[in-house]
Amino acid sequence: MSKSLRKSGPAKRQLHKQKTDAPSEHKKSRRQFAVIAAIVILAAIAFALGKYIEFNSPGAFDSGAYIYSAKHILDGAVIGVEEKLSAQLGTLLVNILGVWLCGFNETGPKLLQTLFQAAALVLMFIAVRKPFGSMAAAVSVIIASVYLSSPLIAKFGNVKEQYMIAFMIMGISCFVLRQVGGRWWWAVLAGAFASWAPLFKQTGVSAIGAIGLFVIVQPLFKHRTLKQTAVDILLLLAGAALAIGPLYIWIVGWDVKMPLPYAFAWKTVIEKLPIGAETEPAEAAEGYLARSRRFIPFAQQWRMVLRYYQLLILPIALAAGAIIARIVRMIWRLRIENRESKFANCYDRFVLLFAVWWLLDMTFVWISPRSYEQYYLPLNASAAMLGGYLIALYADRLTNSVYKSRWGLVGLAGFVCMLAMSWHIFFGIEKSPYSGREYGQKRRGYAQKLNEISRRRNDNLKAPWEAVAEYIHLRSEPTDKIYVWGWYPGIYVAAQRLSSASRAFCMPR
Repeated sequence: MSKSLRKSGPAKRQLHKQKTDAPSEHKKSRRQFAVIAAIVILAAIAFALGKYIEFNSPGAFDSGAYIYSAKHILDGAVIGVEEKLSAQLGTLLVNILGVWLCGFNETGPKLLQTLFQAAALVLMFIAVRKPFGSMAAAVSVIIASVYLSSPLIAKFGNVKEQYMIAFMIMGISCFVLRQVGGRWWWAVLAGAFASWAPLFKQTGVSAIGAIGLFVIVQPLFKHRTLKQTAVDILLLLAGAALAIGPLYIWIVGWDVKMPLPYAFAWKTVIEKLPIGAETEPAEAAEGYLARSRRFIPFAQQWRMVLRYYQLLILPIALAAGAIIARIVRMIWRLRIENRESKFANCYDRFVLLFAVWWLLDMTFVWISPRSYEQYYLPLNASAAMLGGYLIALYADRLTNSVYKSRWGLVGLAGFVCMLAMSWHIFFGIEKSPYSGREYGQKRRGYAQKLNEISRRRNDNLKAPWEAVAEYIHLRSEPTDKIYVWGWYPGIYVAAQRLSSASRAFCMPR
């Protein structure tokens, strides 16, 4: 009896502790749910506004070309014979699926783009949150949502860069989840998603390059063993083979007249071989960049690029700040070796992955001398994930420092700076970043674009190309064929008519 009484004291205390801990855990879970809900709402606002703008902005150019080709092929046109393509393989397949689902219009492809982007943002939040924490994940997703949907650079939806970015984000995110202890199939998904990104645009290789370099150097930094690295490489290659293999079978087996996946890579390798250089025509051997410089010299291009960089100062500043912070921490650790554990975080190693990805995206905007606004979309996604590292460092200081009020003021000041850096994204710019000319009024912000759509809907306004399409639609039969000269393939879609030529449109240069 006495023995049981002696046990009753600790047992009661343990029971009391469990009862008191239960409400605190419940409160903690409620706070986490509230934080995540707030993040979702903030990110969803920008995303929803961007989608509203895209679905209410008919595409006269690239989108119309993709949809026309998809419709023509679904009607039985032979690729490469009756239908000469302008779309890359990935863009073509997505548009074929979209037109098959929703008809000869932009709804299907834009809906698929929306689903891809939403999935990418969700995976981004999960992947950034694992190593960097909730605050970093929140900032990364909100910045990505705002800038990838911004009328300044997002165009009209159904954009190949947007598809490419979604697959790059999903590939990188799945790879990060594998590296932080996820199951093997995360690496397979990473290989599959990342391998599809260049099928929309060749610059999608930036994500592949970042993943490849990161995997190779992990054993050198003692983050992964050689066996783990070998397994990672095999799983990534398996995912790529599963995703790309069926496309090779389709093109080769059915003798489809279009380039194979990664044809640009195989061509580059062949050109570097002695026999390839001998058989290559002089104009092709000269290279795309050299030919382009004849029309737009570098002295003109660098001004355009820097003007766009200036408008994207927030994501660029966060990404550059993250790289600088990582370098400073590395130098500090080397100087104070006995305090290394204090300055080493488990998430430091991911800066290399995100930094290589971002630097490649920043570099690729220089390839084309035309500097169209959509070329600047990719660097915002990689910058958002890289900038999460800087936010993670701040969150650590805010949590662990005894000077919480001071770090709170630093955070408030940083938030104000972020608002100032992104103000023009919401409320417009006064000067064209492409030409440098003054608009005479604010343009290309969320506010201006929403106002423009409102006026279009209320006053039933149409662009000249839309008026032409409406005229054709009313004064011709569905079986009639037309030909649109120049680069307005959206007329085919708006008029619901097909072309009399296998090459239905051309882009004059």
